[in-house]
Amino acid sequence: MEDLFKNKFEQKLAQITLKLQRLLFYRIIQRTVLMIFPFVLFGSFIKIIQITILGKDSFLTAIIPKLNNDWIFNHVNDIATALYSLTLGWVAVMATFGAAKYTAKHFNRDDQLAGLTSISSLLIITFTYSKVQPLSFHGTVLGMRGLLFAILLGMLIGWVFKISSPSAPDHLAKHLSSNILERTFISLKPISIIMIVSVVFSFLVNITYYSDLPNSIVYSLATNYHSSNPIIQLLSTLGFSIYTIIASFFGWSGIYSPIEVEKADPTVLTNLNYALTYHTAWGAPNLFTSNTLYHAFATLGGTGSVLALIIAIFIVSKDSDFQTVARWTMIPSIFNLGSSVMSGIPVLFNIIFIIPFVLAPLTCMIMAAITLQLHLMPPSVYPIPTGTPGLLSAFIGTDGSWQALIFSILSMVVSVYIYIPFVKIAEKLKTIDNLALDEGGASNDENLQK
Repeated sequence: MEDLFKNKFEQKLAQITLKLQRLLFYRIIQRTVLMIFPFVLFGSFIKIIQITILGKDSFLTAIIPKLNNDWIFNHVNDIATALYSLTLGWVAVMATFGAAKYTAKHFNRDDQLAGLTSISSLLIITFTYSKVQPLSFHGTVLGMRGLLFAILLGMLIGWVFKISSPSAPDHLAKHLSSNILERTFISLKPISIIMIVSVVFSFLVNITYYSDLPNSIVYSLATNYHSSNPIIQLLSTLGFSIYTIIASFFGWSGIYSPIEVEKADPTVLTNLNYALTYHTAWGAPNLFTSNTLYHAFATLGGTGSVLALIIAIFIVSKDSDFQTVARWTMIPSIFNLGSSVMSGIPVLFNIIFIIPFVLAPLTCMIMAAITLQLHLMPPSVYPIPTGTPGLLSAFIGTDGSWQALIFSILSMVVSVYIYIPFVKIAEKLKTIDNLALDEGGASNDENLQK
């Protein structure tokens, strides 16, 4: 250990990480995140096509207005929407299957039926009761923003299989057809319990819509309680940004999103009205908003500035897996779609990367706040087309300020340097305990023991 990690900080972080990686809970999460990576990657590329070419408010159609007027073009957009919805848009469904499968397999229960039961349970829970749309679901829970809930649900279902059904029979010992029937009746009790509980929970979801409750509270705080005091604005924006970053790290939803449109922020609208009135971003009344700090400088490649992580991997990493993931996820991250790299490394739930994932965007926002306060660059006040590369967000949001562009490049450099030492730590830890090798591994792996 001391040969690989020279300073006390690295040694302590390595020790904590290795202890976590020995926990069944942690390993199942990491294996599940790795399992969904190809679907997240495919969905990310589809989303790129949509947000840069096919969308009416996309980056390229803002430059070439006539690009999306053809009816064939619109049909292609419909197909892309379907592909995205059934890959990245439904990634939580795949995650809950993987979590239930790995949990049940560890306890020598029927992993296939546990996974299928988990899918049914999640779809029942997220089902929307509506006379207008006979078959619809709460979409936010089925995508990346519902990942945490899906994984926890899958592990819970795997545990229910453990306590309410005997060990799975050896499928090689008997004829396949009789084995399937035996497995079915062995797992009938946990399946019945889970289905009944899921229906009850689904009823509660449709009454309260629990999945949006935390964000509703935070949105209310962000939109209804604002101050003209710059210090309070700065602390408020930093606080909501940290909430969003940490929530995204744990596969949940945050108040700010680099792609989707968030609820109206009065300070952002005030800045926009000022710019439209005076035809300049200089002198805008609110310097510290979600647009001027978070969206402009904290989402370089997506939440957590993960484009900087990819560049850091290219610079210092010699690990073939890291390099392969970085190459494949580079293009999505350029357009602020960081889901694929967060799943492929993985960054999600990975204790090694939580520090740079929060520290890199937070550092850039504080630097930007100082720069704005000193009036060295104008604030980002104009709307940014969907799919705009992260490095150009501030440039476009300030209507072409070269100062903002230079600061964006500086922010990227700083973020890369923040990520570099953690990439080195992750690479060294991988030589000690490679979680990727668990993908499809035996259920009696000693490392999976609590």
